[in-house]
Parts: sequence; C-alpha cells; structure tokens
Amino acid sequence: PQAATAAAAAAAAAGATGAIAPVTAADEDGARWVEYCATCYLQAAKHGPQRHRHELVNVLHQLAFSDHTNAVGKALEKHLDAVQRWVWIPFVPQLLLSLLHREAPHAKALLLRLAQGHPQAMYCPLRTFLLERREAATRVTQTARQLAAKAQESGAAAQKAQGEDAASEATRAAVAQAKQDQAAAKASAQAAGEATVAFEGAKEVMERLRHKHSHLVTELEVLLSELGARFASSPEERLLVVVYTLLHRCYKYPTATTAEVPASFKKELTGVCRACFSADTSTKHAEFVAEYKADYERDLDPEQPTFPSRLSELIERLKRWKRTLQADVEDRLPATLRLEDESPQLRGMRFVDVEVPGQYSGDAELTSTTDGLVKLERISCDVHVVRRHGNSYRCLTFLGADGSEKRFLVQTSLTPAARGEERMLQLLGSLNASLLHHVETRRRGLAYYTPAVVPVWPQVRLMEDDAAHCTYGEVYEINCARYGREADLPISLFKQALDDAVTGKVTGPEAVLDLRLKAFSDIAQNHVTENIFSHHMYKTLPTGSHLWTFKRQLTHQHALSCFVSALLRLGGRTPQKIMFAKNTGRVFMLDFHPAFDSKGITEFVEPVPFRLTRNLYTFFTPFGVRGDFVAAMAAAAQAMSAPGANIETQMMLFYRDQLMVWPWRRMSGAGPQALLGPTPADVRVMARANVDEVMKRLPCITPNPPRMMNAEHLTSVQKGVIHLVEASINPKNLCRQEPTAMPWL
Repeated sequence: PQAATAAAAAAAAAGATGAIAPVTAADEDGARWVEYCATCYLQAAKHGPQRHRHELVNVLHQLAFSDHTNAVGKALEKHLDAVQRWVWIPFVPQLLLSLLHREAPHAKALLLRLAQGHPQAMYCPLRTFLLERREAATRVTQTARQLAAKAQESGAAAQKAQGEDAASEATRAAVAQAKQDQAAAKASAQAAGEATVAFEGAKEVMERLRHKHSHLVTELEVLLSELGARFASSPEERLLVVVYTLLHRCYKYPTATTAEVPASFKKELTGVCRACFSADTSTKHAEFVAEYKADYERDLDPEQPTFPSRLSELIERLKRWKRTLQADVEDRLPATLRLEDESPQLRGMRFVDVEVPGQYSGDAELTSTTDGLVKLERISCDVHVVRRHGNSYRCLTFLGADGSEKRFLVQTSLTPAARGEERMLQLLGSLNASLLHHVETRRRGLAYYTPAVVPVWPQVRLMEDDAAHCTYGEVYEINCARYGREADLPISLFKQALDDAVTGKVTGPEAVLDLRLKAFSDIAQNHVTENIFSHHMYKTLPTGSHLWTFKRQLTHQHALSCFVSALLRLGGRTPQKIMFAKNTGRVFMLDFHPAFDSKGITEFVEPVPFRLTRNLYTFFTPFGVRGDFVAAMAAAAQAMSAPGANIETQMMLFYRDQLMVWPWRRMSGAGPQALLGPTPADVRVMARANVDEVMKRLPCITPNPPRMMNAEHLTSVQKGVIHLVEASINPKNLCRQEPTAMPWL
C-alpha cells in the first residue's frame, strides 16, 4: 500500500536503525511514525489478507530491528483481533525465535492467539522449539554457574595478590583476569535469564494449546512419539553413514596421500570407534557388535597396531568397508518394511482430528478457511526404505480422507544446522511471492520448489519426498555401476596428482594451478565424459516432447538455485546435494544454507559462484545456457530488485534467524564462554553486515539497460549473469575446487 510505503520512509527517516535505545521524549515523533507505518501494514492485512499478507514481514522486521519496538507492539495490540489469525501461520518460526529477543511479549501474544485457532499449524514447531529451549536453558545455566565460580576464584586470587604486592606485574594481570571473568559471568547470567524467559514463554503457549485442544494433542503426541522412536536406521546403516563421512573427510584433508595419517584425524577416528560400539550399542545390538566390532577396530582403530600408517592405506580400507557394508545393507535389509512390525500402535490407530502433515508449509497455499485441509485417515502399511549415498531413511505414506497420498522421509540424527535448512526453505517460499508478482518471472513460470518439512523432535523431522526424486550423484553412480567403474577413482587420481604440490616439490601459484589443470583435464578426457547425465535422461524419459519439457524446466529451476547461490554465497554443491524430480524437472538443493565464521560473516571460499559443470552444461546445451539459463537467472534478479519485493526486509529476518540457530558452540573457540554464542544485539549487527553484502551483490546480477553510447560499444543488459556463467564454467576455476566437489562431472 502507498500509505505504508510513505510511512515506512518516514519511519526510516525518524531513525529505525536497529540499535537498542529506550523511547524518550526526544524521539516521540519517531515512535509515532513507526506506529503509523505498522498500522498501515496491519490495515492492509486486515482488509485484503489474501493479497497483502506477505506485507506482514515488514511488521516483524520493525518489531525486531526498530528503535521503537513498543510502538510497533502498540499497533499490534490494537489490531490483534482485527487481523485474521491464519495470516500469521507462515511466520510461526520467526515468532518463536522472537521469544529470545526484546519483542518477546508481543510475539507471545500473537502465538497465544494463533495456538487457539490453528493448533496443528503450531504444535510441531512449538513442541520442537520447547524441547530445544529446555536443553539450551539447562546448558546455558550450567555454563553460567561455571563462569560465576571461576569469577569468584579469580576475584579472590586478585584480592590476595593485591594484599601481597599491589604494584607487581603479576598482581595487575590477576586483577585484569578477575575483571574479565566477572564480565563473562555477568554476560552468562544475563544469557541464562533470557533463555529461561524464552522457555517459560513457549511453555505458556504450549499449556494454552493443550488446555484448549486436549484430544488433538493426545493424538499428535502418539503420532510424534512413534515417529521419533520407531523409524530410526539400523546399526549397519548408521555404520555405513560413518564410513561414508570418514572417507569424505580423508578426501578433503589437506595432506598428501603418501603422508602419515594426521594426529587430529587419529583422535577423531578413536572417538568414532568408541561411539559406534559403545556399551549401549553392545546391549541393544549384540549381533551387530559381534559381527563387526573386531574387524572394524583391527582396520580403523588408531590404538591398534594394525592401523595403517599412510593416508592412502586408510582410504583403501575405508573403501573396502564401504563396499562390504553396502552389500550387507542391500542384501540383508529389505527395501520395504511392514508398518505392523515397525510400529503396531500406528498400524491400528484411527485418527479423528489429526490433519495430513505438511499442509501449512512447503508449496501449500493458505486460505482463510480450514475446509481445504485434509484430515489424516491412516498411514500406509508399507514402509519403504530410501537409500541415497550411504544414508537410509524410512519413507511413510500418509493417506488423507479424500484419497490423497503424501510421502515423507523420516530423517533422524539431524545436525544442529538442519534448522538453518528449514529457514532457507521458508525464505525461498517468501521469494516465490516476488517471482509471482513480476512479469518476466511469471511468464516463464519461475518458482522455487519448497518441499514441506515438519519438525518432530530436535533431531528428527519429516521431509516431503517423491518416488521420482533422484540426485545428480546417483546418475553418476548408476553410470559407473553399468560400466564397472569405481565411482571414487577420479577423486583418488586428482588427490594423488596434487601430492607434489602438497609436499612442496611444486611451488608457486602458477605451477600449482598448471598441475591442477593438468589433473583435471586428464580426468575429463579419460575417466568422466561430459554426456553421462544426458544419456541417463535420454534413456529415462519416454519421448522427445518429454525430454524438451524436462530440459527447459530443469534449466529454469537450476538457474533459480544458482541465483540464490551467487546472491547469498552458498557453496558445497556436491553432486550428492543436487536433487531433481525426473517427472517434473523441479530442483531441490540439500544442505542449502549459509555457513558463518566466528565473526558471524558468511563463509565462502569456492572459486566458482555456483555449480554449472560439464555434464550440466552439455545437457542444457550452449544455446540453453546462453538463452533460458541466463534469461531465467536475470529475470529472478530483476524480480528481487523490483520495488515492493521487500528483499532487504526478508534478508534481515532470515539472517537473524540463521545466526540464532547456528551451532556456535561447535566453532573452534574453546572455553565455557563459547557455549553462550552471540548476544541478541550482536546478532542484529551481524545480520545487518551480511544483508549489506547481499544488497551490494544484487545490482551486479540484475540486468541493467545500456547507457547512451555508440552502437559498437553496446554491452548485454545481462552482462552480470553472463560474467558469473563464464566464471563457473572456466576450467581454471573448476580445477581449483575440492576433489569431493567432483568439478569434472
């Protein structure tokens, strides 16, 4: 709305900068304009919810970053009952994380109202958040006690030193250390208080929901408890994941294959060995331990005398274990399980009020009524086992009362960064609204594929799946299996070719680059052809019409993913993390979220802006890359930079959430204070710095009309995208990538 735009400009001029400052008499005018701005957005959502509900992201942005949070909260309080409840459903993750910030009272008021009207949209995220906050509050409280005890000890030591010799250097150092410990103890006590307040706020919302919908909560608890406990992987499958991960780590380790196994990696292998065959595993899975423990410890336990001395020998042993476990898993474990064997309680349960999961997230379109929401009839009796690159997931089919079916993978043992992937899917869903309202992207049908994700437990979630889903890496592995080639051979050859550079025999940037380029060219000519993906799709798709449609859709979808990769600097696009649907051409990136360094800035060290390697380029064809790919990527950039796209607002909330859920305690910083992570004020500063970098990169990708000049000096309006494409297909850049990225594929 025009009024909201004018009020937003006035609010920005009044000083809504994101700093924390109390409202005083001097800035009453700024607080009034901020309240007017929030009122305009809320009025728009009240009178046109279907059209203007996406504008509510501006209200949440003001609530989180404005100097005048109370003014925004005052506007929210006035419109709490006027705005329909369902328009807040897409922002449930942001509202839950707002319980950790200064706007917690206003967020809790919205959550309480939403819990009464839409309990199933709230229950799973709220339940998972509550469990995570309980664990975090316990951890932070324990850390605060440790730091308080340390501060007390250092303070006593400083007093004692001052009594003995107040002018000595040791006394001054003791006093400085005591002040530092006291500051750390004070910060930890404040963090413990904030964590407790967030937990209590979420607990209050949960109690209100359970009181209002007790029968529904009973059914949901049975369902979620069974999903979290009954569909975990077998110990053989978990050991296969461990072997895959260790082999991947060996390939990435910056040492020569002829060198000894590094001491840090030996220590990690020792811990892995103890964890895989712990006392708990020995009790629950005695047959597994009896079959594998002795051989595994003989081959891969650094404390045994039979442990290999060189990295190349360790890689060969891991490859042998990988082949053995793959054969055992595929031969012994069936591809389809029976639900009555896995969970008898779910097999005999008839649901009354529970809805089919995933109807409030992903590509689902929300409406003001609940008539379109499908009730859950039952769960299919067949539990399929989906195996991809060493991982094994149980796949459940939820049958709706209208006869519809929806498949979900039960993903267990999630890493702390999994919440970041869910926030990324939510951001892509928000960007779809901007793509829908822009003429160039709408006429091309450009939209991100966002599968539904339902959190079940802190380390368990449901991920929407389809039988036609396949990864780019699976295509390569199928080709290797057909012709009897080892899939990891190019990685081993590339790593061996770089031994001279690692050991120092070849020095200098140019010489090392020539060595890498020679190894890359040798693999591309003799081991991995450029038409593997093309041949696979030619054999998979039935007709030429299907092939043409699939190729065009895949080109558009991959262009959208590459645009986000270049804009947000997201790397790690290995073939195993690029998933596509064989029937629709939709692309979904796995583990697609930013990584941060210790200062909270996006970490990106790859020489290419996105993945457009040989097989993809060949399948798209040069005409498709210069045509559809470049045009789709440029159109997406133009849509994001158009007026009213709210890209900066969405990015601010996105980075704030990502920084809040980032596993800071796993960073390299040691000591109890590292467990606390950054404060909410630090998070806002970090988010602002990351968004500033994003907004600097966006104009470089967006098409720019040429200035008035001579005809011979005219440049393409898409020169920014063309420059990125040329950088991503340049062999000199590709050969500088990690061997695990498989740049030759």
